[in-house]
Amino acid sequence: MRNLITFVLIYLMSIPMAWAQYNYAEALQKSMLFYEAQQSGELTNNRLNWRDDSALDDGSDVGHDLTGGWYDAGDHVKFGFPMAFSATLLAWGGIEYEDGYVASGQMDYLKNNLRWVNDYFIKCHTAPNEFWGQVGNGGTDHAWWGSAEVMQMERPSYKIDASSPGSDLAGETAAALAAASIIFQDDDPAYSSTLLSHAIELYDFADNYRGVYSNSITDAAGYYRSFSGYNDELVWGAIWLYKATGDQAYLTKAINYYDNLSNEGQSSVKSYKWGLAWDDKSYGCYVLMAQLTGDAQYKQDAERHLDYWTDGYNGERINYTPGGLAYLDVWGALRYSLNTSFLALVYSPIATSSAKTSTYYDFAVSQMEYALGDNPRSSSYVCGFGNNFPENPHHRTAHGCWSNNQNGPPEFTRHTLYGALVGGPNSDDSYEDERSNYVNNEVACDYNAGFSGVLAKFIDDFGGTALSNFPTPETPSNEFFTEAKLNAEGTTHTEYAVWIYNHTAWPSRIADSYTFRLFIDISEGVSAGYSAADYVVSTNNGGVASYTPLMAWDASSNIYYTEVSLNSDIFLWPGGQGESRQEVQMRVRLPYEAPSSAWDPSNDWSYQGVNGTLSQSPNIPLYVDGQLAFGNEPGPVEPVDVTGVTVSPTSAELRLNQSTTLTATVLPANATNKTVSWSTSDNSIATVSSTGVVTGISEGTATITVTTDEGSYAATSEITVVDEEIEQFTVSTSVVGTGSVSLSPAGGTYDAGTMVTLTASPGSNYQFTGWSGDASGSSNPLTVTVNSDLAITATFEEVTVPPLGCETYQPISLPYDYDGSGDFCWVTSGNISFINSWNLEELTINGVDYTNTWSNSMPARIDGNYYIHYSGNFGWSHAEFNGSSVAMISNNQMLIYPNPASEELRFKGISEYKVISIINTSGKTIYEERLDGSEELTIPLNGIKPGVYILKAQSEQKEIVKQFIIE
Repeated sequence: MRNLITFVLIYLMSIPMAWAQYNYAEALQKSMLFYEAQQSGELTNNRLNWRDDSALDDGSDVGHDLTGGWYDAGDHVKFGFPMAFSATLLAWGGIEYEDGYVASGQMDYLKNNLRWVNDYFIKCHTAPNEFWGQVGNGGTDHAWWGSAEVMQMERPSYKIDASSPGSDLAGETAAALAAASIIFQDDDPAYSSTLLSHAIELYDFADNYRGVYSNSITDAAGYYRSFSGYNDELVWGAIWLYKATGDQAYLTKAINYYDNLSNEGQSSVKSYKWGLAWDDKSYGCYVLMAQLTGDAQYKQDAERHLDYWTDGYNGERINYTPGGLAYLDVWGALRYSLNTSFLALVYSPIATSSAKTSTYYDFAVSQMEYALGDNPRSSSYVCGFGNNFPENPHHRTAHGCWSNNQNGPPEFTRHTLYGALVGGPNSDDSYEDERSNYVNNEVACDYNAGFSGVLAKFIDDFGGTALSNFPTPETPSNEFFTEAKLNAEGTTHTEYAVWIYNHTAWPSRIADSYTFRLFIDISEGVSAGYSAADYVVSTNNGGVASYTPLMAWDASSNIYYTEVSLNSDIFLWPGGQGESRQEVQMRVRLPYEAPSSAWDPSNDWSYQGVNGTLSQSPNIPLYVDGQLAFGNEPGPVEPVDVTGVTVSPTSAELRLNQSTTLTATVLPANATNKTVSWSTSDNSIATVSSTGVVTGISEGTATITVTTDEGSYAATSEITVVDEEIEQFTVSTSVVGTGSVSLSPAGGTYDAGTMVTLTASPGSNYQFTGWSGDASGSSNPLTVTVNSDLAITATFEEVTVPPLGCETYQPISLPYDYDGSGDFCWVTSGNISFINSWNLEELTINGVDYTNTWSNSMPARIDGNYYIHYSGNFGWSHAEFNGSSVAMISNNQMLIYPNPASEELRFKGISEYKVISIINTSGKTIYEERLDGSEELTIPLNGIKPGVYILKAQSEQKEIVKQFIIE
């Protein structure tokens, strides 16, 4: 007893007695929350409002319920091998440092996490010698970037069994279950017994059917190949079963199998130059066997390993970064240093000298402090903890992406992945917070396992206090919404292009129904003698949406609306840039003969703020699953008080003369007064505009403050300006023809690499033909990257299309001869070239034969008249007018233009036409629209491939076809 007391005193004296540099209790609290972010399946009591049920069909392909468990890292595969190791090491920390978990209030959360993952292991153990070790295919899963809640890929299940064994996987899972049984043996003995029975069966399976699991589950080989084989798991599993059962037979197995652990090179010395991780448990076995038996062999193996990581062994020592991180490997460097720190802490009380006790303990302190901020960057490597922590971990669900692109949009990560330890810096202590860098910025369940145990030990040694009311639910933004622009306007109609967006992330989800409402004020129409029943509602997207006629909202005030619903087969989900939005083009009009005084959209609720540029449209409210999800309905709006304001980013670095835009978000999202003002602490360092644009003026640091006009809430962002000029270039534009070119963002002089959008206008009556200069492309608008002086020219060609119908044409003056019925109408000025006339035997104008021939212009009049003769059954002719292809028709025909067409095709015809169809060269109908008495139609061509097509107009008595080209 006296010797034990003496040793304890020596050990305590060897521990550095210092105040804690960091709040280890807060760090452990957040580490426990990280495991909730990794949960798969039907979630219960999950504290993150951006997580929800996912992968609820796991195992259905093999007839088992394999839901639950943890997603491995930033992806959505459930790799059983590293998952089991994470669970074992996490439980070991709870067993070894229970006091730290209890003192910080995290023991219940530890048990919840361990119950969650071990319940999954029990589900996967479907027979004594059968265990499902992976759900999800690595290649298929990694090919898509989005949130777990909405993933659509197949998730195959993979197993080990007697014919395809995996001793390493079964042995590690047995260890995890046995370790967890120790955690639960006091407060839930029944559950502890269940865990232990599965652990015993799985260990027997591992021991009796030998094999490497990644040879049986071959998909895992590309991600978690068992390089060390299975001997380490047979020792490791036996140790944990001995600790859980006290059965000496398991300790005997561990002792007997220990000799099979790997040696260093060709020597007889046990391996010591690597570290404890998901693949090789040998180093944990050294410490556990030394702890259980006190045998000198095990202590020598443990100290050889720990010496190599600290002061060195036989003149060899692990590499260290200049800042003091023990650096084993570029991939997850912090994971190895902190796992070794955990072993150092567990072993240090039984080290063979007080010097070693102190060395091992000090090593663990230094490595943890490096991870939490004591490093050359003065930055935490734990998300949501400390200073300058990683904001863009390589994690799909935390990103909250809707575009299937890890680089965005959105560019920023929408959720804070509290407690996640990232892989860590490079060997020179450098680090970039880039989401695409999965080597340094990946997170994983096994990264946090040893890390959590070290934190629990330091809570016991140094104290710390967990945060109260943590976590605070995140405030959702920009989830479901509409954007709109004006497609067309006339004296009797307004046509909207409305886009519906699913950018959900709190959590990401797929709704069953999407409906928006267009509100109009029909007071002008009522004054002109029309009623709501006279208004015609139509769409250019017949296969996309259905809609109602105008319905009363407030009939006494003449406020009406049409309700537009996406068809049930439209799958709108945050799984890709195109998949997350859907366009619907809607037109509301009066009869064509209505006077212009009867139509005035300026007082229409949904018209407010809508113009030719697509932008959010809060007066076009969106209803998701029957509930108002975005926008405002007509009527008085009750004021909503402001409760706060946030600014993003909270810090940034600028070069001299460089600008960035800070974004202020007023809380709540529906606050009535969202006006804010900006100020800077030092105008000589950085200026800020009224819209949050910050410009670097001179080297230094300035604080930018945003303040709400209501409630005086404020938020700040630290801006550091560095003395480095940024290269700038000038963009100049010129115009050939009548028109103009605008730049966005405006200015003319831009930083190198800036994306600039050039827009040619006016958009009507002009044809955009291309750019010349240092840019290429013919789209309008055109986006270019500024990396040299750009001189860009826009060329316009005026196009005028004559109106349809004899009432606006000048009839050809008599005398003229004709065969057949109906009037033959023509324009009387302009340059006309005949292309073709069908069923026309003869056409002469003032004695000149123009039958099926070209003409540069109309011939001269004789005595003020054109003398025309034609014979045959005149059907319709195709002419070119001032360079634009136009179909010239008699009153019972049709007009389509432009031809060739690109974005849309315009149709005009008589009211008898009921159906308009577009048919491809193989005879397939690819578009069809019922006119319901309409005499004109705009047909969107988005998504239709370039080529030659037929437009067919049908009435009850006849049909007419016309060929056109999409380019």
